[in-house]
Amino acid sequence: MTSVRTERTRRRVREVEQPIINITLQPDERRVFSVVEAAAVLGISRSKLYEFIAAGEIHSIRIGRLRKIPVAAIDEFIASRESGASRPSV
Repeated sequence: MTSVRTERTRRRVREVEQPIINITLQPDERRVFSVVEAAAVLGISRSKLYEFIAAGEIHSIRIGRLRKIPVAAIDEFIASRESGASRPSV
């Protein structure tokens, strides 16, 4: 059986040991994403995104050796998919 004093001490220790989690969300104001980031935003694989780039379905830009996807290109790609899905099949 534990005493009241021991129980208070245990409770105080548990309160002190609890980690404090502070998350601050900041708006993402980037204008371009890497291929990996853009694929994550779209919920597709990196290789599938490269297929869309090769087919000309999504616009990309080169910055040195890097391939970047503008945010506007992602928005246009999504909009073209939404309008294509709403069309009836012939």
